[in-house]
Formats: sequence, structure tokens, C-alpha cells
Amino acid sequence: MNKNALFKISYGLFVLTSKAEDKHSGCIINTAMQISENPLRVCISINKANYTHELVMQSKKFNVSILSEEADFDIFKHFGFQCGRDIDKFAEYDSYKLSENGLAYVTKGTNAFISAEVEETIDSGSHTLFIAKVTEAEILSDVPSTTYEYYQNNIKPKPEKPADSNGTVWVCKVCGYKYEGEVLPEDYICPLCKHPASDFEKI
Repeated sequence: MNKNALFKISYGLFVLTSKAEDKHSGCIINTAMQISENPLRVCISINKANYTHELVMQSKKFNVSILSEEADFDIFKHFGFQCGRDIDKFAEYDSYKLSENGLAYVTKGTNAFISAEVEETIDSGSHTLFIAKVTEAEILSDVPSTTYEYYQNNIKPKPEKPADSNGTVWVCKVCGYKYEGEVLPEDYICPLCKHPASDFEKI
């Protein structure tokens, strides 16, 4: 089976935000979709390892900020390559506002946001599916949305093969981190973005 076939599915990219008590946090997700019009419902999928998953489970509400083609790599690094358990992602971040539900939504590099309240959760192994009713939605710009393909081709830095390397080089397909060695351990975790060995490829 070639799991790379799944990369051919057309994904968007989003900043998912929530909070519990007084702490806001957010992460990058690639699964957010409208599932019905009447009533207006959306579905998102979050990796259980993400701190934002904990916040959504506690608060039962979230915002989805839809990333546009104006988004730069910094926003992916900020929300995707560090954990909200370790740092406050909004402490020195000023490109956001609060929606009516009191949650942050990102205003830079985004074209819309959606607020929602969780009505149902579905355990899906490594991820949880959250089905939620939409409580607010606003358009922020007319710039096209960022797809996963656009991110790969135009935003994510291209990895460079070390010129003097005699060994095998493995590159994280998510963030570009390089690991040198003939064999990449099966339990290896990227030190930058925390993705597993399955997200590395030889160059």
C-alpha cells in the first residue's frame, strides 16, 4: 500500500483555536468541512496528542481560522511546530481578535473564520472528530484559501541535500528537518514538528 496516495486528497489548512479557563491556544489542522446546511454544521479532526485537543474537549467550542495564500511559513511554525503545553502561543502574538464566543481567531494570512459549539465527538484512533453547530462566521479577505498542495509548493521551504554528506539523509515532509543516517528508527520523532518517522522520506 502506498500511503502517499492520501496526499492527493485536496486538503485545506487551518488554525484551530480554543481555550480552557483563561488560556488560549491553537494548532494547525487540515481537516475542516461543512457537513450540513440546515442545521449549519461543520466537522473537524484533531490529533489527540495536540494540546488544543484537550482544550476543545474541555470547552466544547472552537474557532477555525481559514488560512489564505497570503499566509507565510512563520504562522505554520508558530502554531504547528511548538506545543501549547510548553508555551503560551498568544502571549506575544498580536495578529488575532476575539470572536463572540470569547475565543481567538487569526487575522493575518487568513480569509475567514468560523466559530462552533461541539455537539458530538467520534473517536477515530489517533484523532477525534468533532461535529459542531456554527455560531458565527465572517469573511476577512478575498484572497484564495491555502490548500495542502499550495503549502507544499509555495510556502514550505524546500529541503536541500547536504553537499558533503556521504550518508543517507531523511527529510521531514512536514517541516524540512534533516536526519542523517542509514536507517531512520521506526520510533523517531521529529524534534521540530513532533511528527513521526512515517512523515520522513529519503533524499
